[in-house]
Amino acid sequence: MRKIAVVTGTRAEYSYLRPLMRKINESSELKLLVYVTGMHLLKEYGNTIDEIIKDGFKIDKKIDMMMKFDNTLYDMAISIGQGICGFANVLKEDKPDILIVFGDRVEAFAAAIAAAAMGIPIGHINGGDVGQGEIDNDLRHAITKLSHLHFTASNKSTERVLKLGEEKWRVFHVGSLSLDTIFNIQLLSKMDLCKKYSLKDKNLILLLYHPNRIEWVEAADQMKLVVNAVATVAAENDLEIIILYPNAYPGGAQIIGVIREFLKTEKNVKIFENLPHIDYLSLLKASSVFIGNSSSGIIEAPSLGVPYVCIGTRQLNRERANNVIDVGYNKKEIIEGLRKALFDVTFINLVKKRESPYGDGKTSEKIVKILSEIQINKDLMQKKLTY
Repeated sequence: MRKIAVVTGTRAEYSYLRPLMRKINESSELKLLVYVTGMHLLKEYGNTIDEIIKDGFKIDKKIDMMMKFDNTLYDMAISIGQGICGFANVLKEDKPDILIVFGDRVEAFAAAIAAAAMGIPIGHINGGDVGQGEIDNDLRHAITKLSHLHFTASNKSTERVLKLGEEKWRVFHVGSLSLDTIFNIQLLSKMDLCKKYSLKDKNLILLLYHPNRIEWVEAADQMKLVVNAVATVAAENDLEIIILYPNAYPGGAQIIGVIREFLKTEKNVKIFENLPHIDYLSLLKASSVFIGNSSSGIIEAPSLGVPYVCIGTRQLNRERANNVIDVGYNKKEIIEGLRKALFDVTFINLVKKRESPYGDGKTSEKIVKILSEIQINKDLMQKKLTY
């Protein structure tokens, strides 16, 4: 059987990868190896490795990248070095036939460098996407150049990978893995969510705000601005606010500090360090509006018919559906964006059409077929530029 090693470093990334991991497990031609690293191993972010175990996956290796709760830019650089060494040791022992990495984070980058140096084919999921002012953007394109197979989520992402000089036969437009769950799994009802998490039966504002590397020293001030705007609209309309923890990049600890202070002064607020993916998607679907700077508002929210108020530069230039309202770091703009998402009937009806550029919910099937059939030979490993 062909050994396929899948790297996961965060709760969000794992939620994308889970349907693919299940399809690999079900295949008679493929054997799944699971490599867990990054934020999954941090207790401050909920020890999300437990979710992987609960889902029934055997964890083959844990790679400790020495990440911290309050990472600095220096800490992130050290983590990459630790990750390269850790993945090199694991790959030497397991000798997978193909290594799968997702997206744009430091965990995927470290794994890709180790695999490329050791002559192991790399399959990269969600290459060609773009952000702005975030190291993830640079890492994503670097991983593309290290990889041998590209599984892209949209037409524009496919075009970007090709413009990076990748050969067309290596690039497969398969859609977004996140939609596999949305289209194929029964989500929880709002009533179920209220019972499970002691939520009030009110309209919900869901907030998820991550630090931006270029602006990380401003993360706390940005988050204060966001929660103040959200609190204003929530108070006007008797809404409940749900806030999720950010990722572990520099600035994340500062954002969490603001969240904890906000909880002390606001009554209609619930905070979660992490949620099972099905519960997260269910909560997203049940929300009247999603706000923040997460890619989830651009990729998942359209297929759930949820308006998204997207703040700042983190998702600038990423391909959008018609559910997105872009706003700057300005309280008045954020409030106006929320009001439009909640009360503009024309906009709400447009969002309810659930149009998305990110696929049809069959991405994992397509990837498994390619992983099973692609020839692993000199042609696969010997990359050529097309320009």
